[in-house]
Amino acid sequence: MAEIKVFNASGQAGSTLAAPEKLENADAKMGLIHQVAIAEMAGRRQGNASTLSRGEVRGSNIKIRAQKGTGRSRQGDKRTPHMRGGGIVHGPKPRDYQQATPRKMRQSAFRTVLNNRLQNDRLIVIEGDLSDAKTKTFVGTLKAMGLSENKVLFITGDGDLNYMRSSRNLPLVKPQTVGQTNSTDILGAEYILCTRGAWDQLVSRIEGKLNEAEAA
Repeated sequence: MAEIKVFNASGQAGSTLAAPEKLENADAKMGLIHQVAIAEMAGRRQGNASTLSRGEVRGSNIKIRAQKGTGRSRQGDKRTPHMRGGGIVHGPKPRDYQQATPRKMRQSAFRTVLNNRLQNDRLIVIEGDLSDAKTKTFVGTLKAMGLSENKVLFITGDGDLNYMRSSRNLPLVKPQTVGQTNSTDILGAEYILCTRGAWDQLVSRIEGKLNEAEAA
């Protein structure tokens, strides 16, 4: 059975935790993980790019010059796409990039990518609270754990205010709650660090007793 290392707030190693059976046995196919990751990234797109078509730009619709007799090319009004300031052909319009993925697919992908970090000893739990909400204090904890030079996804619980405040200004640390975390966030981090309160919530989510919305 896979074990998860537990450190105290000073960065010293202590006891271990047993990984949930559903997490340890998670083994979704790569295609499923890819589909879920693409959907999650697509959902982050704002989709508010917009251009003006020929019928939306300002300008007169009077013909620029006579059709014949000038010796020059035939032209219509100034709003045509090939004219300066004219409309855009097939330009982007506001749209929704959301892709619907079944809940079971998201859960399976989430467990599998988290299991990957577990099997490589990159899933860590930190127990106890910091003495103060200072970035310097949390940096010292990360150095003691050997994580100061790595990309860390730091999952916190509702009562972990000192951890939230002390970690949010570090460029390599991405603090989140259990409900905010998804498969793409885990894939983008080298190490997953959880407070003990967040770990209990994460276990409930892994076992299907808590979904993303309820954990938020």
